[in-house]
This record gives sequence, structure tokens and C-alpha cells, in this order.
Amino acid sequence: MNPYQIRLEVSGAAACFTRPEFKVERVSYDCMTPSAAVGILKSVYWHPGMDWEIERIHVCKPICFDTIVRSEVQ
Repeated sequence: MNPYQIRLEVSGAAACFTRPEFKVERVSYDCMTPSAAVGILKSVYWHPGMDWEIERIHVCKPICFDTIVRSEVQ
């Protein structure tokens, strides 16, 4: 077990973690994906010798979905 553990609390007004199987519609996963968590960690604590392993993602507040209709074809 690695002795170094980092915990981050990430918040924002809105987020969309798009699913690759839906090419046309922007459909989001229910919560942050591990690869998105690695991206946040790398943007804050980047070092060429570090490698990140996500063990756990906790959702602290209820997840609310919103529908936004927009035309992307013009």
C-alpha cells in the first residue's frame, strides 16, 4: 500500500462527463469518471515522475440532471 494519499474536494456549477457510445447527443455519466479525476489531479499536482491511481470517488451531494437542447448542426 502506498503511504501517500491525497484527497480533493471538487465542485462546480455544472459538469458533463460525456459517454463515448453517444456520438451525437451529449450524455453524461452519473458522476466523475476515474480518468477525469486523474486529469484534475494532474492539473493541480503535476510532476513527470508521478503516476496516479484512483481508489475511490465519493459523491457528497445529490446528483441533479438538466436537459439542454441545442442545435450543433449549422
